[in-house]
Amino acid sequence: MKKTLLAMAFAAMVAPIAAQATQENGIGYTYVQLDYVNITQAGNAGVAQGGQLSGSYGFANNYQVFGSYGSIDFNKVSSYDPIIGHFYWHPKVKPWSLGFGYDASIGSRADWVTQVSYQHNKNSNHMCLDDYCIRYNASNNMWTVNTGVMGRVTDKLTANAYIGYDKVANGNGEGNVFGQFGLVYSFTPMWAVEGGVRVSNDTTDVINVGVRASF
Repeated sequence: MKKTLLAMAFAAMVAPIAAQATQENGIGYTYVQLDYVNITQAGNAGVAQGGQLSGSYGFANNYQVFGSYGSIDFNKVSSYDPIIGHFYWHPKVKPWSLGFGYDASIGSRADWVTQVSYQHNKNSNHMCLDDYCIRYNASNNMWTVNTGVMGRVTDKLTANAYIGYDKVANGNGEGNVFGQFGLVYSFTPMWAVEGGVRVSNDTTDVINVGVRASF
């Protein structure tokens, strides 16, 4: 059901953007941005939050490289048992990513964009039972591919609608389908505010809001 809703949302976002298309459009892919990130899951509001610094560099008219680094704190899990005692668990993750993309103009205001990226997650778990604490560190790697439309809705407002798939490297399972939607409003040729939402088939949703400097 959620896959169907993702597809419908993707089509609804893409249609008005792509309808404006004809040729070269001046959409830029060279920028640095700083975001506040909030992660929710079905039935749980705000399970994690943190910050992320990301950037992209466009070159040779149709190509881009991009990357990010973040620090995300998950909510502390706490419980008490009269026999065992007080237990809490506080997970954190520091993800970084690198990727490559190709953009093809489909009109005077729109590009079709396809991207592939690799993400490394460094996980840190601080676990305590009463006054005895241990720290457990682990990591995992993930591959992501997404494709969709980036378009200028107005001269100051840019929107994107992507559909994608990600999977943990060497992991079991089928991976995850997601829809990613974003808006960037430019106050000047350099400065803009931006935000986005990523809606996933595994019930994990990510919201980001931040500021962007374009070059």
